[in-house]
Amino acid sequence: MLAKAVVFVKSTVRTTMCICLSLDPSRLMRWHLWLAEALADVPGNDVSCAFAARRRPLPLILRLLLELERLLYGYRVNGATYSIEASLLSLPPPPADQVDVVIDLSGGERLPSGRRVLTPLFNGLPGEIGVMAALANDQDLLVELHDTARPSQPWIARPASVDREVFAAGLDSVLSCAVALILKALREETSSAQSGVPGPPMAASSLGVLSAIAWDTGRAASKAIDLLDTLARGGRSWGIGWRSDQAASLLDKGEAAFSVLTGGTGSFLADPFPFRHQGQDFIFVEQYLYSKNRGCIAVVTVDRSGIAGAPQIVLEEPHHLSYPFVFEQDGQIWMIPESGAARNVSLYRAVDFPYRWTREACLLEGIEGYDTTPLRHKGGFWFFVSPRLWRSTSWDVLSLYRAESLTGPWTSHAANPVLLDAALSRPAGAVIQHGGCMLRPVQDCARGYGGAVTFCRIDALGASEFAQTPVGRIWSGAFRCHTYNRRSGLEVIDLFGHVRGLRQVTTSYRLLAPDAPASAPHGRLLPWPIARPGQLAWPVGQARSAACEGPDVLDPSRARD
Repeated sequence: MLAKAVVFVKSTVRTTMCICLSLDPSRLMRWHLWLAEALADVPGNDVSCAFAARRRPLPLILRLLLELERLLYGYRVNGATYSIEASLLSLPPPPADQVDVVIDLSGGERLPSGRRVLTPLFNGLPGEIGVMAALANDQDLLVELHDTARPSQPWIARPASVDREVFAAGLDSVLSCAVALILKALREETSSAQSGVPGPPMAASSLGVLSAIAWDTGRAASKAIDLLDTLARGGRSWGIGWRSDQAASLLDKGEAAFSVLTGGTGSFLADPFPFRHQGQDFIFVEQYLYSKNRGCIAVVTVDRSGIAGAPQIVLEEPHHLSYPFVFEQDGQIWMIPESGAARNVSLYRAVDFPYRWTREACLLEGIEGYDTTPLRHKGGFWFFVSPRLWRSTSWDVLSLYRAESLTGPWTSHAANPVLLDAALSRPAGAVIQHGGCMLRPVQDCARGYGGAVTFCRIDALGASEFAQTPVGRIWSGAFRCHTYNRRSGLEVIDLFGHVRGLRQVTTSYRLLAPDAPASAPHGRLLPWPIARPGQLAWPVGQARSAACEGPDVLDPSRARD
């Protein structure tokens, strides 16, 4: 299973690379073994281990807290911080001469001699305590991998956390992301690795034990309040919003009102995708059934007067389904739903649209991939997908795959994972044409799942390159949002919050300042108006501007945005 999870690191041509892990014998954890096994899985790698003379164990109170969380929340023993001494102690020692790469996971003063040294810091601190300090202080999570091959430019990842109030959950997410970042750094070509370059400055490892305990106690109170809220108000859940406007999208208007539909007491609705067929508008959605504890795919009919029918289930499997990306290609109507729970990406074909579908092909097997979003580009096919690696969330990872035809074979992008960023990775809907550019909706999960939708301009997409720039952002007041789509004038979003009984919600869109950093979409917002009426995608046949030369959008976004 692990070999499949790290298939992206393999290369067809390699020379032998001697890699040494420098570990603290008092902190031998499962995430170290994930890294060692992933490195050993790459042909040509020789992996060894050296142990630091000085021991820096996690403080006892934090170890006890992790054990308590495992008991309370049922965390399994395969978590990132679970002690696994025997497997790591069995690794061979480094050779007597200099190794190619030393990965410093110990914070030791004396490291084995290596031509290249990689040192991860977690929110500026070495070791797992940096993650715990960041969670305790409610900071955004950050992994910096300092590399003597590029001393002025550390590798960066911005992980998500499935539950910021649970140390073990945060550690699982961040340390899984750190493994992926180390593998990505080692795979990249470097012109030369400087030997003897000083490592990064080490901040003192400190975490107020009393404040951590107080924070943990507050967490219990917070969860109790959430439970009372659920009983009193029906709790928070997902619903969908839609509006019909042939002339202008939300991105043009800056603000628009959406009608709201929820799943009632037995389910919730999310991940809306509109589709028009023979003059009738449909919205395909995830309908999550509480009775079965999984999602299925349903369809909602919508008329132009704003009346929506009840959702009808059209596709159900023994595993969870969501994110029903419906599109037309070669005279057929297709769907690629999220099926990460089945560890595959599957293609379905409509045999009696919209109510009957058949599984036509498996595009990728052995990948726990989420929110697969296809795109046509320069005669071929691409899809964006967020895989779950080790114990990561899948909210902070983006990988790309390419094929000459829809049914494959699909091959991994040379730079996978192309992004490790909770704010800019996971897809949030179909790529759209707008203002002469290709915009990719992405989920901002930096502070939690589905916080908002950011639009990123695709600047480069090729066999070995990918670049994007965040340009705009939508939000719906107190409601979270993690999907946006538009087709044939029907525009849809989803909402998370107290949606039960809600009839309408006003949603806003603002451009981000041109100087907003590409890795941080929370940049300065520009004032309205953001665009003049009519500034949609270019007319059919009109040449695109050179600055926004990009891919052809796979239906359902081909017609305008």
